[in-house]
Amino acid sequence: MNKLLEYYQIVNERLAKILKEESKNIELAAEVISESLKNEDNLLHIFGTGGHSTMSATEVFDRAGGLAQIDPIFFSGICLENGGRKAKIERVPGIAPLIMDAHTFHKGEVLLVVSQVGINSLTIDAAQSGKERGLYVIGLESRELCAEVPNDCVARHPNGKNLHDIVDLTLDTKIPYGDSVIEIEGAMQKTGPVSNILMFFLLNLIIIRTVEKLIEKGANPPIWKSGNIPGGDESNAFLVEKYGKLVKAL
Repeated sequence: MNKLLEYYQIVNERLAKILKEESKNIELAAEVISESLKNEDNLLHIFGTGGHSTMSATEVFDRAGGLAQIDPIFFSGICLENGGRKAKIERVPGIAPLIMDAHTFHKGEVLLVVSQVGINSLTIDAAQSGKERGLYVIGLESRELCAEVPNDCVARHPNGKNLHDIVDLTLDTKIPYGDSVIEIEGAMQKTGPVSNILMFFLLNLIIIRTVEKLIEKGANPPIWKSGNIPGGDESNAFLVEKYGKLVKAL
Protein backbone atom coordinates (compact mmCIF):
# COMPACT_ATOMS: atom_id res chain seq x y z
CA MET A 1 0.00 0.00 0.00
CA ASN A 2 1.12 3.54 -0.71
CA LYS A 3 2.60 4.82 2.57
CA LEU A 4 0.82 8.17 2.33
CA LEU A 5 -2.53 6.44 1.92
CA GLU A 6 -1.67 4.06 4.75
CA TYR A 7 -0.95 7.00 7.06
CA TYR A 8 -4.19 8.69 6.01
CA GLN A 9 -6.19 5.54 6.73
CA ILE A 10 -4.57 4.95 10.12
CA VAL A 11 -5.22 8.54 11.20
CA ASN A 12 -8.84 8.34 10.06
CA GLU A 13 -9.33 5.04 11.91
CA ARG A 14 -7.98 6.57 15.12
CA LEU A 15 -10.13 9.69 14.74
CA ALA A 16 -13.21 7.53 14.19
CA LYS A 17 -12.29 5.52 17.27
CA ILE A 18 -12.20 8.71 19.36
CA LEU A 19 -15.67 9.69 18.12
CA LYS A 20 -17.10 6.24 18.77
CA GLU A 21 -15.48 5.36 22.08
CA GLU A 22 -15.03 8.75 23.76
CA SER A 23 -18.39 10.37 22.98
CA LYS A 24 -19.74 9.73 26.47
CA ASN A 25 -16.68 11.24 28.14
CA ILE A 26 -16.68 14.19 25.72
CA GLU A 27 -20.26 14.82 26.80
CA LEU A 28 -19.30 14.61 30.48
CA ALA A 29 -16.32 16.92 30.01
CA ALA A 30 -18.38 19.47 28.10
CA GLU A 31 -21.08 19.42 30.77
CA VAL A 32 -18.62 20.10 33.59
CA ILE A 33 -16.75 22.78 31.64
CA SER A 34 -19.90 24.56 30.43
CA GLU A 35 -21.37 24.54 33.92
CA SER A 36 -18.20 26.25 35.14
CA LEU A 37 -17.94 28.72 32.26
CA LYS A 38 -21.54 29.89 32.72
CA ASN A 39 -19.83 32.16 35.22
CA GLU A 40 -18.18 34.63 32.84
CA ASP A 41 -15.29 35.18 35.24
CA ASN A 42 -14.37 31.50 35.40
CA LEU A 43 -11.63 30.09 33.20
CA LEU A 44 -10.78 26.73 31.70
CA HIS A 45 -7.14 26.09 32.57
CA ILE A 46 -5.17 23.94 30.11
CA PHE A 47 -1.74 22.50 30.86
CA GLY A 48 0.10 20.55 28.16
CA THR A 49 2.69 18.71 30.21
CA GLY A 50 5.28 17.52 27.72
CA GLY A 51 7.50 18.67 24.87
CA HIS A 52 4.89 18.23 22.15
CA SER A 53 1.88 18.06 24.45
CA THR A 54 2.53 21.68 25.41
CA MET A 55 1.23 22.63 21.96
CA SER A 56 -2.24 21.48 23.03
CA ALA A 57 -2.59 24.62 25.14
CA THR A 58 -1.50 26.71 22.16
CA GLU A 59 -4.00 24.94 19.89
CA VAL A 60 -7.03 26.24 21.77
CA PHE A 61 -5.68 29.56 23.07
CA ASP A 62 -6.41 32.91 21.39
CA ARG A 63 -7.54 30.89 18.38
CA ALA A 64 -10.21 31.63 15.80
CA GLY A 65 -13.26 29.68 16.92
CA GLY A 66 -11.83 29.15 20.38
CA LEU A 67 -13.16 30.31 23.72
CA ALA A 68 -11.76 33.47 25.29
CA GLN A 69 -12.20 31.87 28.73
CA ILE A 70 -9.14 29.66 28.25
CA ASP A 71 -6.10 30.09 30.46
CA PRO A 72 -3.11 28.23 28.98
CA ILE A 73 -0.47 27.22 31.48
CA PHE A 74 2.74 27.73 29.55
CA PHE A 75 6.13 26.61 30.81
CA SER A 76 9.05 27.57 28.59
CA GLY A 77 11.23 24.91 30.20
CA ILE A 78 9.57 22.16 28.16
CA CYS A 79 9.18 24.10 24.92
CA LEU A 80 11.28 22.48 22.20
CA GLU A 81 12.60 25.80 20.91
CA ASN A 82 14.75 25.89 24.03
CA GLY A 83 16.41 22.63 23.00
CA GLY A 84 14.98 19.17 22.62
CA ARG A 85 17.00 17.60 25.44
CA LYS A 86 15.92 20.33 27.86
CA ALA A 87 12.33 19.13 27.50
CA LYS A 88 13.31 16.23 29.76
CA ILE A 89 12.64 18.60 32.64
CA GLU A 90 9.12 17.16 32.35
CA ARG A 91 10.54 14.19 34.28
CA VAL A 92 11.57 16.25 37.32
CA PRO A 93 9.14 15.94 40.26
CA GLY A 94 7.89 19.00 42.13
CA ILE A 95 7.97 21.58 39.33
CA ALA A 96 4.29 21.63 38.35
CA PRO A 97 2.96 23.30 41.54
CA LEU A 98 5.54 26.09 41.17
CA ILE A 99 4.46 26.72 37.57
CA MET A 100 0.81 26.74 38.56
CA ASP A 101 1.46 29.20 41.38
CA ALA A 102 1.81 31.91 38.71
CA HIS A 103 -1.88 31.46 37.83
CA THR A 104 -5.06 32.27 39.72
CA PHE A 105 -7.56 29.48 40.28
CA HIS A 106 -11.05 29.51 41.74
CA LYS A 107 -13.15 26.73 43.16
CA GLY A 108 -15.58 25.53 40.51
CA GLU A 109 -13.09 25.91 37.67
CA VAL A 110 -11.74 23.09 35.52
CA LEU A 111 -8.14 22.09 34.82
CA LEU A 112 -7.44 20.12 31.66
CA VAL A 113 -4.14 18.23 31.79
CA VAL A 114 -3.02 17.04 28.36
CA SER A 115 -0.26 14.47 28.01
CA GLN A 116 0.84 12.31 25.13
CA VAL A 117 1.51 9.46 27.53
CA GLY A 118 0.10 10.34 30.96
CA ILE A 119 3.02 9.12 33.05
CA ASN A 120 5.70 11.78 33.50
CA SER A 121 6.33 13.80 36.65
CA LEU A 122 5.06 17.12 35.30
CA THR A 123 1.79 15.46 34.29
CA ILE A 124 1.18 13.60 37.54
CA ASP A 125 2.16 16.57 39.71
CA ALA A 126 0.00 18.99 37.68
CA ALA A 127 -3.06 16.79 38.13
CA GLN A 128 -2.39 16.34 41.83
CA SER A 129 -1.82 20.06 42.32
CA GLY A 130 -5.07 20.81 40.53
CA LYS A 131 -6.96 18.49 42.86
CA GLU A 132 -5.34 20.11 45.89
CA ARG A 133 -6.47 23.53 44.65
CA GLY A 134 -10.09 22.37 44.52
CA LEU A 135 -10.33 22.16 40.72
CA TYR A 136 -12.21 19.57 38.71
CA VAL A 137 -9.38 17.87 36.80
CA ILE A 138 -9.82 16.29 33.38
CA GLY A 139 -6.98 14.30 31.85
CA LEU A 140 -6.22 13.54 28.22
CA GLU A 141 -3.88 10.58 27.87
CA SER A 142 -3.27 7.44 25.83
CA ARG A 143 -4.54 4.41 27.75
CA GLU A 144 -2.53 2.18 25.42
CA LEU A 145 0.70 3.98 26.23
CA CYS A 146 -0.02 4.03 29.97
CA ALA A 147 -0.56 0.29 29.91
CA GLU A 148 2.44 -0.56 27.76
CA VAL A 149 5.15 1.64 29.30
CA PRO A 150 6.92 -0.42 32.01
CA ASN A 151 6.71 0.68 35.63
CA ASP A 152 10.49 1.08 35.80
CA CYS A 153 10.69 3.33 32.73
CA VAL A 154 12.77 6.46 33.39
CA ALA A 155 9.99 8.63 31.92
CA ARG A 156 7.57 7.67 34.69
CA HIS A 157 6.84 9.65 37.86
CA PRO A 158 8.63 8.05 40.84
CA ASN A 159 5.25 7.10 42.34
CA GLY A 160 4.45 5.01 39.25
CA LYS A 161 0.98 6.52 38.83
CA ASN A 162 -0.83 7.22 35.59
CA LEU A 163 -2.81 10.37 34.89
CA HIS A 164 -6.09 8.44 35.08
CA ASP A 165 -5.25 7.38 38.64
CA ILE A 166 -5.60 10.99 39.82
CA VAL A 167 -8.05 12.96 37.70
CA ASP A 168 -11.83 13.20 37.98
CA LEU A 169 -12.39 12.30 34.34
CA THR A 170 -10.13 10.77 31.68
CA LEU A 171 -10.41 10.91 27.91
CA ASP A 172 -8.37 8.53 25.77
CA THR A 173 -6.49 10.11 22.87
CA LYS A 174 -5.97 6.70 21.19
CA ILE A 175 -2.28 7.48 20.60
CA PRO A 176 -0.53 4.18 19.82
CA TYR A 177 2.53 2.87 21.62
CA GLY A 178 5.55 4.68 20.23
CA ASP A 179 3.38 7.34 18.52
CA SER A 180 4.59 6.72 14.95
CA VAL A 181 2.64 4.29 12.77
CA ILE A 182 4.40 3.81 9.42
CA GLU A 183 7.05 1.16 8.84
CA ILE A 184 9.35 1.77 5.88
CA GLU A 185 11.81 -0.91 4.89
CA GLY A 186 15.34 0.27 5.62
CA ALA A 187 14.28 2.96 8.11
CA MET A 188 15.72 2.61 11.62
CA GLN A 189 12.37 3.44 13.28
CA LYS A 190 8.74 3.89 12.34
CA THR A 191 7.80 7.32 10.98
CA GLY A 192 4.48 9.18 10.76
CA PRO A 193 3.62 10.31 14.32
CA VAL A 194 -0.06 10.84 15.06
CA SER A 195 -0.17 12.21 18.62
CA ASN A 196 -0.83 15.89 17.94
CA ILE A 197 -3.47 15.18 15.30
CA LEU A 198 -5.37 13.00 17.77
CA MET A 199 -4.92 15.31 20.78
CA PHE A 200 -5.97 18.42 18.86
CA PHE A 201 -9.00 16.64 17.40
CA LEU A 202 -10.17 15.50 20.83
CA LEU A 203 -9.58 18.94 22.34
CA ASN A 204 -11.63 20.65 19.65
CA LEU A 205 -14.46 18.14 20.05
CA ILE A 206 -14.60 19.10 23.72
CA ILE A 207 -14.61 22.83 22.89
CA ILE A 208 -17.32 22.47 20.23
CA ARG A 209 -19.60 20.52 22.55
CA THR A 210 -18.90 22.98 25.37
CA VAL A 211 -19.99 25.89 23.17
CA GLU A 212 -23.18 24.03 22.29
CA LYS A 213 -23.93 23.38 25.94
CA LEU A 214 -23.23 26.97 26.96
CA ILE A 215 -25.79 28.17 24.45
CA GLU A 216 -28.25 25.52 25.66
CA LYS A 217 -27.77 26.91 29.17
CA GLY A 218 -28.58 30.43 28.00
CA ALA A 219 -25.01 31.73 28.03
CA ASN A 220 -23.30 33.72 25.29
CA PRO A 221 -19.93 31.97 24.89
CA PRO A 222 -17.09 34.40 24.10
CA ILE A 223 -15.53 33.12 20.86
CA TRP A 224 -12.55 34.59 19.04
CA LYS A 225 -12.89 35.66 15.42
CA SER A 226 -9.95 35.25 13.08
CA GLY A 227 -7.74 38.32 13.10
CA ASN A 228 -6.81 37.57 9.49
CA ILE A 229 -10.22 38.47 8.07
CA PRO A 230 -12.06 41.82 7.99
CA GLY A 231 -13.65 42.74 11.30
CA GLY A 232 -11.55 40.30 13.29
CA ASP A 233 -9.70 42.83 15.41
CA GLU A 234 -12.85 44.81 16.05
CA SER A 235 -14.78 41.72 17.10
CA ASN A 236 -12.02 40.59 19.43
CA ALA A 237 -11.35 43.95 21.08
CA PHE A 238 -14.06 43.46 23.70
CA LEU A 239 -12.77 39.99 24.57
CA VAL A 240 -9.22 41.27 24.93
CA GLU A 241 -10.45 44.02 27.24
CA LYS A 242 -12.51 41.65 29.39
CA TYR A 243 -10.29 38.58 29.57
CA GLY A 244 -6.93 40.31 29.35
CA LYS A 245 -7.42 41.00 33.05
CA LEU A 246 -8.07 37.34 33.83
CA VAL A 247 -5.94 35.32 31.42
CA LYS A 248 -2.24 35.57 32.21
CA ALA A 249 -1.05 34.89 28.64
CA LEU A 250 -3.27 37.57 27.07
